[in-house]
Amino acid sequence: MKTSSPFKMTIVAMLVASSMLLTGCNQANSTTATTTAEAIAAIPVEAVLSRNGEISSSYRTTSTLEARAEAEVISKTTGIVQRIFVEEGDAVEAGQLLAQLDNERQQFNLNKEKAELSRLGSELKRMEEMYQRQLISADVFEKLQWQHDALKASVDLAELALRETEIRAPISGVVARRYAKVGQLVNQHATQSLFYVVSNQQLEAVVYLPEQQLAQAHIGQKALMQFAGMTAFNAELVRISPVVDGQSGTVRAVLKVANKQQQLKPGMFAQVELQFDVKADALLLPKRALMTTDNTQTVFVVNDENKVSRKPVQLGYQSDNTVEILSGLSLGDKVVIAGQSALKDDALVNVVAVREF
Repeated sequence: MKTSSPFKMTIVAMLVASSMLLTGCNQANSTTATTTAEAIAAIPVEAVLSRNGEISSSYRTTSTLEARAEAEVISKTTGIVQRIFVEEGDAVEAGQLLAQLDNERQQFNLNKEKAELSRLGSELKRMEEMYQRQLISADVFEKLQWQHDALKASVDLAELALRETEIRAPISGVVARRYAKVGQLVNQHATQSLFYVVSNQQLEAVVYLPEQQLAQAHIGQKALMQFAGMTAFNAELVRISPVVDGQSGTVRAVLKVANKQQQLKPGMFAQVELQFDVKADALLLPKRALMTTDNTQTVFVVNDENKVSRKPVQLGYQSDNTVEILSGLSLGDKVVIAGQSALKDDALVNVVAVREF
C-alpha cells in the first residue's frame, strides 16, 4: 500500500523539528554548565582598600610605678613619743611637724646654757671696756672672748638638741606608713623608722629597652601608660642609661609621670607604649593581609576582572593590627585579607565583602 505524498512530507517536517529542538537544548545545557563551572571556580575572599592614616613607631613593655622621692623618717635623738600629728594617707609639706618627743631635759639644758652665756656676755662687755683703757692685757681679754664663743656654740647645740625632739617631714608627700605610737621609746642609735613618706606628685617608671631600639630613643619622647580600669596617662622619657647591660642586652630608661590629681599610686602595674616617631599620612594595611614567602612579605591584590596577583611589599612602622606600606602598593588598592591561603597568581575570586579598618 502506498502512502500519499502529503503524509510523507508531514513526517519529514516533524523529524526535522525534533532534531532542531534537541540541538537547541544541548546548546543551552552546555552554556549553563560553563557558567556554573566558572562560578564554582571563583574563590570567595574578603578584601580591604589600602588607605592613608596615622601610625607610630613604638615599643611596648610593662613597668611598675615608683615614687620619685621617698623617705624613712627616723629620730636623731632618744626620747618618748608624746604626740602624733598625722596619720597614714595625710598629705604633708617638707618641714611639717609629724610627732613630738618629750623634751624637758633638752629645754632645761638650753636654759642653763643660755644663762651661762648671758653671764659671760656681761663679763665680756666689762672686760672690753677695761681692755680699751689698757687695764688688762690682750691675752686675758682674748681668752675670755674665746670662752664666750665656745659657750655660744654650746647654746646652738642645745637648741639643735631641742629641735631634734620634733619629728618633721624631710620631703613633701603623703604619709604611706606610720610606725610611731604614743608612749613609745625611740632610740636614736637603733635607726628606728617612725614614718614612711612618699612624694607622689610626680612618679617614675623604669623600662628596659632592647639594644636595637636605642637608636630611636631620645630624651623628651612621649609614652602612654595604661592602668587597669583607668584611662591612659601621658609620660615622658627623662633619662637613658649610657650603659648597655651585657647580660640582658637592654638599656635602663626612666619615664616621668605627672600625678597632680593623686590618681596614681606607687607600686601600680602599667602597660607602657613608648612612641618613637609618628607619621600622619602613611599608606596603611591590616597585618592579616600579609603573607610571608621566602622571608618576603607579599599580598594579593584584586584587579578589575576579579583576578588576583601576588605583590611583594616593603613594610615600615607597625602597630598592633596595622602596618605601613613603603612600596609595592598604591592608595585604594583592593587587597585580600581573608581566604588568601588558597590563592595563586591570576586566580579568579569572588569578593564577598570589602571591610573597613
